[in-house]
Amino acid sequence: MPELFHYNTQAKKLIISEYGRSFQDMVEHVLSIADKDKRLKMADALISVMEILNPTVKEQADYKQKLWDHLYIISDYKLDVDGPFPMPERTKSAQKPDKIEYPSQPIKFRFYGRNLQFMVNKATAIENPELQGEFLNLLASFMTNSSRNWNNENLSNAQLAEHLEVISQNKLKVNPEELEITLEQRKKKFFKHPGPGSNNKFHNNKNKKNFYKK
Repeated sequence: MPELFHYNTQAKKLIISEYGRSFQDMVEHVLSIADKDKRLKMADALISVMEILNPTVKEQADYKQKLWDHLYIISDYKLDVDGPFPMPERTKSAQKPDKIEYPSQPIKFRFYGRNLQFMVNKATAIENPELQGEFLNLLASFMTNSSRNWNNENLSNAQLAEHLEVISQNKLKVNPEELEITLEQRKKKFFKHPGPGSNNKFHNNKNKKNFYKK
């Protein structure tokens, strides 16, 4: 008695799933064609079908060659035709891509993200104390916003200073009283009106522009 149902688990392994099992059956049919010229015409027709089944492949510059490579692979490298591209090597097609190395260094404060660690490392290399202090203010402002967004917590200047020191592995010594978190605080520090005899280099418009360009 013939079987009433056919299951995919009983069928041959699907080589490239994006084209489907019916397409793989068509490839097997082309392999059974004895006439080589007719086999090539059928292979060209299969390439047209592949363009329909996988339309995004056209975005690649060499998509025709990729489609022919896929056709050869689906045929288990048995398709004997004089196609426009040579058959790919089985060993190269089966070769797995190189393993992507992910950062293994743990993040001390996950809600800040890994990029903050990179920025803090940059801060430790700044030799100019004034520039380093302003950069730390920007980092502290970023840390404040991150803590509000992820933890719904308002960190104090003392906590921010402690976190900066921990992230920098104690390479930074941060005075909590010198942190200006908001932009308004930083403006008051650098653009306050100078008193008599003051030598505030940030007062004139030219220096203000140069400061914001940094």
